[in-house]
This record gives sequence, structure tokens and C-alpha cells, in this order.
Amino acid sequence: MATSANHSGAACASEMDFDFDIHAINIVDLDFRDDTLYLIAEETVKQEFSKLKTKCTILKNIKGKTLVIVKGGKMAVFEEMKDSEIKANAPRTQFIIQYYKETLPKGLAAAISVKTEKKTYTLSCKDKKLHFKEGAAPDKIDSKEQDILFYQEKIPGQTDKMQFKSFLYPEYYLACKHVTQGKDIFKLILKKGNKDEEGYTKFIVKDCDKTD
Repeated sequence: MATSANHSGAACASEMDFDFDIHAINIVDLDFRDDTLYLIAEETVKQEFSKLKTKCTILKNIKGKTLVIVKGGKMAVFEEMKDSEIKANAPRTQFIIQYYKETLPKGLAAAISVKTEKKTYTLSCKDKKLHFKEGAAPDKIDSKEQDILFYQEKIPGQTDKMQFKSFLYPEYYLACKHVTQGKDIFKLILKKGNKDEEGYTKFIVKDCDKTD
């Protein structure tokens, strides 16, 4: 019989994390030594994502400025807009949040896209650099497209506010950054950490009706 000493997949039963998804492992052997039962296991399920639903969403920063995609779909900024202006600037103010079901559930996984007058762009954080790349979010995602995934997290006590954490880089969050380039600009960026007094990683999320 294989023993824990010569099997890298051994786990002590008394020390197992029982939040671990038992459906994601395959028990291939048992080892009982010194009054301790060891489970010899192999992971059998890859982390994959399949389309669950989509929502049309207006995203605002904590100051109430509306997110809008600009510069040929390569950048998004926050601007002061009235409701009538948000509608007039559609579809560039209408973001499509596509939610996914995970094989190993860890949170509410989502991809953020926008369909402009000519093209569809999907938000990516590849190499820790935030940008919109051409193309819609796919219905299924494996290891190749995980740069577009973010976990949408609720903020305790604030029902209309959310944070978006990168799937690939869990320490990084979507955020609003105030920069000065001749005039004040509020850009959508990828920020390390979610603790800030100004609340720049917090987003107001409001459902909308998609305008093609």
C-alpha cells in the first residue's frame, strides 16, 4: 500500500479543511499509521467557468461619476453625467456584466464588456495591466481567458455598492484614479489592495435596459 511518506497528495484526515470541495478530489488510496488515517487524493476537476446570465449595468464611482468607454474602446473614464446624458451616450455607458458558474465555486465570477457602435470590448487585467480587448466575453472559460474574470463582492451594509477583485491577481481590484492631464480625469485602473479612505475601489452598480 502507498504511504504518506512517498505520496505528495497525502492529507491527514484529522487536519483536513472541510470547506474543501470533496467533489473536486479523487481518493485513490488510504494509509493508516500511528492511529491516524491519511487520504491519498488527486485533484480531478479543473477550474472552469460557464455562462450563467448577463446584465446591462451602469457603473459609477463613489462620487457618482459615470463610467464611459472612450478613445476607440481602449480606455474608460468616469464623468459627471445626468440621467439624460447617460442615456444619450449609450451604448458607451452601458456595460454588460456576464456572470459565470464555476466548477469549484469561490465567489460571483464575472466578465465586464461593452458593445460600442462598431465593436465589442471586454475588460482584461493581463499582466496586471488594465485594458479593453476586442471581442465579447466567451460563454465558457478555461485557463486561456481568465484574465477577463473578476469576483464581484458585496460591501457590508451597502446594498448598491460593489467591489471587483481580479481572479488572476486576488490582491488587485478595479478602482477609480484621479489624475491630472491638462484637466482632471478619473480613470478606471487596476489597484493593489481594496483599503482606501476615499473609497476608490467601491462602485455603484445600477441595472439598465440595453440600447443597441
